[in-house]
Amino acid sequence: MGHFRPFAQPSLSFGVACVVVLLTGAVAAARVICTYPAVSETFDEPSHISSGMEWLDRGTYTYDTLHPPLGRALIAVGPWVAGARSQGTVGHPWLEGHAVLNSTGKPRETLALARAGVLPFLVLAVVMLFVWGRRILGDAGGLVAAILFTTVPPVLAHAGLATTDMAATATIIASVVALVMWLEQPSRWRTLALGLAVGLALLAKLSALVYLSSAGAATAVLWLGTSAEERQWRARARRLGVAGVVAFLLLWAGYRFSVGPLVDYARPAENRSRVVEAARAVARLPIFPAPEYAAGLNVLRSKNADGFKNILLGERIRQGRWYFFAVALAVKTPIPFLVLASIGAFVLVRNAARNRRWTDATPVVAALAILLAALPSNITIGVRHVLPIYGPLAVMAAAGAQALWLRRSSVPAGAVIAAALIGWQVLESARAHPQYLAYFNQLAGAHPERVLMDSDLDWGQDLDRLSDTLKARGIKRVALSIYTKADLDQHGLPEFTELAPNTPVTGWVAISAFRLYLGYLGDSPFDDFAWLRRYTPVATVGKSIYLYYIE
Repeated sequence: MGHFRPFAQPSLSFGVACVVVLLTGAVAAARVICTYPAVSETFDEPSHISSGMEWLDRGTYTYDTLHPPLGRALIAVGPWVAGARSQGTVGHPWLEGHAVLNSTGKPRETLALARAGVLPFLVLAVVMLFVWGRRILGDAGGLVAAILFTTVPPVLAHAGLATTDMAATATIIASVVALVMWLEQPSRWRTLALGLAVGLALLAKLSALVYLSSAGAATAVLWLGTSAEERQWRARARRLGVAGVVAFLLLWAGYRFSVGPLVDYARPAENRSRVVEAARAVARLPIFPAPEYAAGLNVLRSKNADGFKNILLGERIRQGRWYFFAVALAVKTPIPFLVLASIGAFVLVRNAARNRRWTDATPVVAALAILLAALPSNITIGVRHVLPIYGPLAVMAAAGAQALWLRRSSVPAGAVIAAALIGWQVLESARAHPQYLAYFNQLAGAHPERVLMDSDLDWGQDLDRLSDTLKARGIKRVALSIYTKADLDQHGLPEFTELAPNTPVTGWVAISAFRLYLGYLGDSPFDDFAWLRRYTPVATVGKSIYLYYIE
């Protein structure tokens, strides 16, 4: 049938490939761990830590329902073992997060333990990409997919933070792989695996509901359009129902089998009809499983309606733009990775069409489905919100590298090009260390702050670098405005005052890129610090903080 062959002989044995994949995961984890001392507490981490500790320590989940508990619970395990406990700062998840970190007397070490709770998801993603790539490209191709994935700076950045983005990435990749295998052969074990994977993904992040629906539907359509085998619809439908029940039970178990009313966080509607009022009355009955999940969806809907401040290609925005994530992927992903993935997309689709082998096109379909599902989002504050797309893109990039390599007999430059692109990818990743979070490729130019902001550039990660810089310069007093939820008194800063909007000062000034160009969060104007933009900074601290001296 002319099946797309793995790398040319001698082929890599399965056993050796498994060992190398595990080493790849270990190396990636080691690189991530090395970033802990260099990356200060980022904006969202305290909230995740406090919510995870509440779930683990108190058996409740009320501080912040915007994210499900899976990733947060693993984040809280390390601090809990070290003696951290919930402190009861109800209604203030960020303040409670600081209280949890400080409860051990070693907040930095406790934060590192929290971040370590994300590493299992990084390893899971690496293993699942090897499985996915191996089924399409062979052992060596699966290995290349895993290696390329672990050299993408945004992947390493969010694998090193106590947030839910890597948990969502790993479990969504696992769910898509489980679905593909189930469609090939819906056995009992694969049905169970599908239900478990989907349940874990739903417990990882609310966006998994959208991404899995989109990627799952697209994969199923691909299978229906290219497979001519006998469907056995009734048996498949029953097993799919079993997988759904398994996923639901796992989701419910993640919320400790809680039952209660559906809490409504939506804005009050005017001129409510009787039907709406009746529905709200039913929603107030304490009979619904995992009501926290529904509450989180309502919070997410509200935040999506409100939008967020950001910069996109020089434009300061409050509402999303449909092309935001396409731009973010274009400037936050290493160029060689994008080139290899583009070549791989063509090769995989061509191969699937020629050989009627639908599984070859699944990475392309999954990547497109995730991107299309993200485009309408109004929460356009970082490439991290489409981090799962790097899974299928890594398989596509491996296919592109393989296609170039296999053409070395007819096009001698093919192997050289493949090696050069992979080498460039590895060097880009090394060059970004340890500041993976603020990585931009060459397309962003010399001023990435004019292209994207928020968690793509400034998420509070350079606060400790600022403290070290001020000490090295002998600065005893500074006025500052830092985009962070951190307790500034805990970071070794000299005497400081916080900058007020539209209030010029003299002396030393330190300000985050976000605050300088976008002002404070919420409905405040963009030009809270327009007066400061007239001056030239003395230095840039890390990638996200500017240091000025005003006469």
